[in-house]
Amino acid sequence: MRRLFRSGFGRLTAPMLSDATAAGDLHRRRGETLERVADQWTETPRPLPYLLAKITGHTSIAGTTNRWEYDWEEVSVSSALALVTRFHTSTNSGKAYNLCEFANNGTGYEGPGWDLATSPSGFDIRPIREAVVMLWPLDLDGGEARWIFQLANVLDGSCPSP
Repeated sequence: MRRLFRSGFGRLTAPMLSDATAAGDLHRRRGETLERVADQWTETPRPLPYLLAKITGHTSIAGTTNRWEYDWEEVSVSSALALVTRFHTSTNSGKAYNLCEFANNGTGYEGPGWDLATSPSGFDIRPIREAVVMLWPLDLDGGEARWIFQLANVLDGSCPSP
């Protein structure tokens, strides 16, 4: 029931008093619901701007040198410090790409700064294997989304026998 005032007092006019009491009635009717929603909002953990992911495989990117696209699965860390598999994977969310490899072209310096001219014979840049990384979403120019991470590749090979 809306209370209508016929006269005000001081600078408060009758319509202002009517509106104020209507607002109080509305708060009384909806206040509990609003408080419950506000409590849930403040208690809900904010989504992370990244995912923790375990790298599970790799495939060379056609037409490139020392660049791979990576298979992954989202993980979290349990209280026992063990990895727990979560929902997102490269199968349902797309492959991941390593920022350290973006400038690789097979000559000179390769990310993370390996000088290929001085590397031992038989040594090559290797893809990331079995690592846990932080994946970030990246929007490309055309609006397409990709997952990226940054981890230094190793330069590895077989040492000659003495």
